[in-house]
Amino acid sequence: MEDSSILKIRTYLEELAKDKRHSHFPSFILEGLQVLHVGKGIVRCKLTVTHHVLNEDGNFHTAAIGVLIELMGAAAVYSVGGSHASVDLNYSFYSTAKIQEDVKIEARLVGKMEDLKSAIIEIRREHDEELIATGRLRMRLLMTPFNLNIKQNGVDQVSKL
Repeated sequence: MEDSSILKIRTYLEELAKDKRHSHFPSFILEGLQVLHVGKGIVRCKLTVTHHVLNEDGNFHTAAIGVLIELMGAAAVYSVGGSHASVDLNYSFYSTAKIQEDVKIEARLVGKMEDLKSAIIEIRREHDEELIATGRLRMRLLMTPFNLNIKQNGVDQVSKL
């Protein structure tokens, strides 16, 4: 049986990816996301690159990759429990993907020290395993917990994993 934090993460990502109203910026990026595995400290997904995330050259936009890195890293951190806020995010780009190419995303919790947690995120093209981007996300535990279903002024606050 899945832990409640793990079940919440899986449900959250799947619902966000299926949001056809595109009322949230991350929904554009996560359109077509398939959640492959969520466990304690690890999230694996597959994403088909859509026209929503292309730059003017027809490549997977670096800004979209950055948002994807933060969302997946936050999901991995949240899967071990507690409410956290991002305090440091860095990433490196090595390659890109084109429309309709599938990419694999893996986010793993790699460090815990007091109230700070760290995740490593990798994005690879599925067909040849070429590394597209890596990222490191550090998150600090919040003293006041909150619910994933928070609404402020009637708008979902999706970036508060």
